[in-house]
Amino acid sequence: MSDAPRLRAAPRWIERLVHPVLLLGAGWVWWAMDRRADAVLVALVLAFALLTLLEHFTPAMPDWRLRPGQRLQLVGLYLLSFFLFPALTSIHEALLLTPLATTREALGLGSPSALPLLAQVLLLFFASDFLYYWIHRAIHRWGWLWKASGHGFHHAFQNVHALNVGTNHPFEIVLLTLPMVLVATVFGAGAEAVGGATVLIVVNTAAAHANVRMEMPGLNWIVTSANQHRRHHSSHFETSNTNFACNAILWDRLFGTYSRGEVTQTGIGPGEPTLLQKFMLPFREPDFADTAASRARLARANHSNGSSAT
Repeated sequence: MSDAPRLRAAPRWIERLVHPVLLLGAGWVWWAMDRRADAVLVALVLAFALLTLLEHFTPAMPDWRLRPGQRLQLVGLYLLSFFLFPALTSIHEALLLTPLATTREALGLGSPSALPLLAQVLLLFFASDFLYYWIHRAIHRWGWLWKASGHGFHHAFQNVHALNVGTNHPFEIVLLTLPMVLVATVFGAGAEAVGGATVLIVVNTAAAHANVRMEMPGLNWIVTSANQHRRHHSSHFETSNTNFACNAILWDRLFGTYSRGEVTQTGIGPGEPTLLQKFMLPFREPDFADTAASRARLARANHSNGSSAT
């Protein structure tokens, strides 16, 4: 008998509705709170509450259960990321605000403030993910960037859950905060539009990492769901090099990196590094790791051996 994790089909109405309900609910929270900055936190807490219930009662992978210690660790890592994000965003703004504003004026780009607020929010949502799509794709392409970004930390966890959205190495958060700053400054977007886009991004990325089945026809062509992003976390190297867009799967469909299908195991190989090993991944990967960095290292070794033989 196979020991592969069992797949469970969620009730069809849950599978189809959970994703749009989360996004519409997040938007409603932001609007009901008069588009205040703290709406991001409230929408995220409510989204996590719903996703945690769904992961418990209708998990996509029933064998992917979090022990209390694992859940506590993920919460701690998420809180670390949550506090680092605004700090690094402020640093980016201090360094880039003036030169990017000058660039915007030189290019003659007008402010999007003339657009309806919803259009501005969607512009920032899709444009920032367009930038990160290419950053993310480059990280998986070049071994040196994989290591320098610490992206292996995010991929090292076996069996992904909503809380894994915040499992990022501090090195990588430097890159994660960059796209929104670049897009918002170049387009001259206002604070309300940035806040609305941020609400959608933080809630959708949490949903994309959830151990919940999501298959909303139409929406799945445009916005990344858990079914799609789970493949990106596959422990199989080739499968993980697909579905790079964390929020707008549209970019993968347009640029030929989209794939679909079930995933029974996530991670960077057959084992999972310890927490200390995860933090050290930019400097040293376990022998079992199968990543862009390990493959680049193997290619260099083979090339060196080949050169020596000749």
